[in-house]
Amino acid sequence: ALPSPPLPSPPVPVRAASSTEHISQALGEGDAPAALARTIAGRISGSIALASDAGIRRIVLQDGDVVTAASWVADETLLAFLVARGDINRDLLPQLEGKLPSYGRFAGAALIAKGHLGQEDLWPVLRAHAEWIIGRALLVSAGSIELEAEPPARLTQEPNVFGGATGAEVLIESIRRVFRPEAAMARLGGPRAKLSLGPRQSLLSECALRSDEMERIRSAQGRSVGELCDRADPEMPNVLYALACLGVLEILKAVAPAREEAAREPDPYDEEAVRQRVRARLALVEDGDYFALLGVPRGATSYEIRRAYLELRRAFEPSRLLTAATAELHNDVQLILQVLDEAFEILREPRRRDRYRRAIESSGPA
Repeated sequence: ALPSPPLPSPPVPVRAASSTEHISQALGEGDAPAALARTIAGRISGSIALASDAGIRRIVLQDGDVVTAASWVADETLLAFLVARGDINRDLLPQLEGKLPSYGRFAGAALIAKGHLGQEDLWPVLRAHAEWIIGRALLVSAGSIELEAEPPARLTQEPNVFGGATGAEVLIESIRRVFRPEAAMARLGGPRAKLSLGPRQSLLSECALRSDEMERIRSAQGRSVGELCDRADPEMPNVLYALACLGVLEILKAVAPAREEAAREPDPYDEEAVRQRVRARLALVEDGDYFALLGVPRGATSYEIRRAYLELRRAFEPSRLLTAATAELHNDVQLILQVLDEAFEILREPRRRDRYRRAIESSGPA
């Protein structure tokens, strides 16, 4: 028997998409995130179908929460995803390709039956695959988009792979993951664009932001994008962009820089914050505990470990983190990235992770 899926959020009254509710068929740059955000904010049930030259991707929603996602693009099947992620040997692809369902629990069950996937990994893998598809869908900038009141029958049989995560949380995490901060900044109108609190401020409580991010958002009224962003938190433009899509924030017209602002020197406190961040992570590298390095408990799941690894990988990407003023940290950052890769390689697979955990918890010979 398959393990039970993660528990969904408590049910709320269903609001299905009606024939009068539709999203513009033309799909341009920025339309996909905005469309998903509108369905989330509107508590809509149904599916968003995004069609491009590559194929169709669908995101299924229930009362504005994301249930799952599926793709009819050839290289976005569950099998292709696991091969790309390194969970299944690429040499097996010709043997399995075309013989398994493209997505969902039946595809996962087939891989479990063949011994290519652990039963305890089923739901984390299905969630990760859905997140991957959503990320790719959000980047589509040409094609068509349609809000379907009823998803295809096959998709209605799929459970909620996101458990208790809200639609707003899923959107923000997807935009964090797939958009470069520079691209998010550009869509916000640049660092001098002014912000105000938007009409859907109530959604902020559903966004699962960190406490420091929440503080910044609550102080956003009348401030510029640049004032809310700093190098110590390279993903802040992504968060602001996601919140603007949701209507939690509104983007106002950019203001021209004052002469003194144009001549302002880089903030040394930002540079020192980066140095402190690198030193703190380097200390964890030297300690040698891979769980501590990734910031996860020793009972963490494969999904939690992968998510922590990817977040740290993004956070310590040299092109995002370092500037000319902090270039001396380059070798330290490279070392951190190398050890992060090694930690993930050991901890991502349950049996290897269990051996590692038992070894570090061993009290030694009696």
